Amino acid sequence: MGPAALEAAPRARRHGAGAAHRARHPVTWRVMPPVASPLTAGAIARGAGGVLGLDGGRAGRDVAAWLGGLGVRGALRTDSGTGALTLALRAAAPALVALPAWGCYDLATAADGADVAVWLYDLDPRTLGPADGAIEAALTAGADVVVLAHFHGVPVDLPRARRLADAAGALVVEDAAQGAGISVAGRAAGTHGSLGVLSFGRGKGVTGGRGGALLAGDARGLELLVRARGMCGPPARGAGELPALVAQWLLARPSLYALPAALPWLRLGETVYHPPVPPRAQSACSSGVLAATLPLATGETARRRAQAEALLPDLARAGLGVPVPPAGSEPGWLRLPACFASMAARARHLEAGRPLGVLPGYPMPLAELDGFRPRVRNAGGEFPGARALAERLVTLPVHGRVGPRDLERLRHWIATTAS
Repeated sequence: MGPAALEAAPRARRHGAGAAHRARHPVTWRVMPPVASPLTAGAIARGAGGVLGLDGGRAGRDVAAWLGGLGVRGALRTDSGTGALTLALRAAAPALVALPAWGCYDLATAADGADVAVWLYDLDPRTLGPADGAIEAALTAGADVVVLAHFHGVPVDLPRARRLADAAGALVVEDAAQGAGISVAGRAAGTHGSLGVLSFGRGKGVTGGRGGALLAGDARGLELLVRARGMCGPPARGAGELPALVAQWLLARPSLYALPAALPWLRLGETVYHPPVPPRAQSACSSGVLAATLPLATGETARRRAQAEALLPDLARAGLGVPVPPAGSEPGWLRLPACFASMAARARHLEAGRPLGVLPGYPMPLAELDGFRPRVRNAGGEFPGARALAERLVTLPVHGRVGPRDLERLRHWIATTAS
């Protein structure tokens, strides 16, 4: 039951509480995008050069050199992070893959694209990582591949999960699509599993407009990477990506974002299921943009961390729970997640936060996606942690476009949640 079933499913159920994610605030002079990437006009120009074949493949070589510097055995550049995860699952061909019970719907897309059976493991809202005993239960159920995902730039406890998986002979795939800036034991996110997934899509800390990568972290992963390479289609030039890049560069500014945010058919801020498409290699356009923006990523990570650290005391005083990263790790804070005490409390304060870039998290556990549910072996599970995240989590913007006055507005909003 893959994409065809999902296409037939009612839209309200497929996309979850989409209306809860849509920006309903009136047009104001300043609306903060929930995420933003370090994108420049020069980067777009380099992407255009790639489309026209003017750089002689230099951008691709620059990106390959950067990936090689991560200390992995090999890397395959793809058209998206979802495509990279799809290839990982196709190459591993698991009897049962363990996925987080809550998260981006692209997890479901990848499982559909690989046509694999799924076991969902619950999450702990205090960490955004696996709940106590959840990985053990998945392994006992027969999961031979475990996907561990970093959500919103919060590191998952990789060493512990890796020990459990290794003891059971299961393969670990580290999904670092939201892991820009994360460090675990001194190494970048995406480099700790046998396979790792990166995303360079819009709103990521490292961006090519779109694109991704599949990384091999050990000999087992390298063998699967070679297999995945044979399953990956050829790259496109990517000319069709340029208009979206220009729109992103121009409109993802607080002074202009009110315009697209007020158009409901753009569905900005919604969580939407995307049917799988055949994975391809990274386009020439995406390679050019990524090569140009890579030098900006370190500074953007530092800004996100500084803004998040400035808001953490305010969130603590207001009683909003922020996930705690495991010892030995450093978060990237792609967004700053925080949990209200109840769904009702979130509902009372959410609308006032939307113009500031505050959004709810993913609106439902993956087990409730109608078209995806039939491939989930434990779809009838309770998943209390996943449900709590769907009902109570919000994310605050901490990207580079958040200025000092925006930070003060966020502080004021946080203070109102305590009343």
